Amino acid sequence: MQYWQLDVFTERPLSGNGLSAFADARGLSSAAMQALTIELRQFESIFLLPGANVQEYSARIFTMEEELPFAGHPIIGAAALLHHLHNPAEQAQWTLHLPSKSVAITSRRQGQGFYAEMDQGQAEFGQVLSQAEAREFGAAFGLNCSDLDSRYPATVVSTGLPYVLLPVSSAGLAKAKQCRLLDVELLNCGAAFVYLLDVDNLEGRTWDPAGQVEDIATGSAAGPVAAYLVNQGLRAPGQAFSLNQGRFLQRPSRLDVCVGVDGRVRVGGHVQLLARAELLIDPAQLG
Repeated sequence: MQYWQLDVFTERPLSGNGLSAFADARGLSSAAMQALTIELRQFESIFLLPGANVQEYSARIFTMEEELPFAGHPIIGAAALLHHLHNPAEQAQWTLHLPSKSVAITSRRQGQGFYAEMDQGQAEFGQVLSQAEAREFGAAFGLNCSDLDSRYPATVVSTGLPYVLLPVSSAGLAKAKQCRLLDVELLNCGAAFVYLLDVDNLEGRTWDPAGQVEDIATGSAAGPVAAYLVNQGLRAPGQAFSLNQGRFLQRPSRLDVCVGVDGRVRVGGHVQLLARAELLIDPAQLG
């Protein structure tokens, strides 16, 4: 069984967000997928299961802690890998069936790598946090009132994975570090993660639930951010723009986003293939 290492949301290798991708994960149990993700130590790994035709797959995505119902950079990376393996001449279309939704993706060769874009559907807006609640979340990242951007409300937004979008200043974004667990606060507002957003510079940061690992480039948050900026009147429907992430980890990444006039959110980015490897044991032995 082969697997691949890719770099997503970047135009050059050894930048962007790393990904482990299994193009044919048949024979792997859920426990084996989780164990392999821990072994490979990427923020996320994706396991593809071939469907009825070459353009359709089921997909499962794991972090080192858990399986996710939806994530962004694994989907973008998987589409690029499928494009490489099946070698269509021009643009290709793929459908990935995830636990939470099915996602349509287009891909094409570009430069030394690939470019892929997914349709995340329409964003769902949840709770708008009070200023006191926003300050409580900010404090959990070592931020004080002056580090928060009070011009815009902290809001829960989802295109498959709900985020608290917490607007912060540029200085606040630079010094942020998650200090404690936020399980109770996230549960109370119906979110899974917190995404710190520097609205003026279109840059963000987020961490795993324990606050131990910072994500390099978060496609599942890019869609909500795009919808939020349109909702706040800061971008127009149909206007494409880019978000930045990963600078503080020396892995600069660019996430291209656009909210269509129909309200559907698109997220895209460049992908580079880095390496191919092979399991040396029978997948059945992994449990």
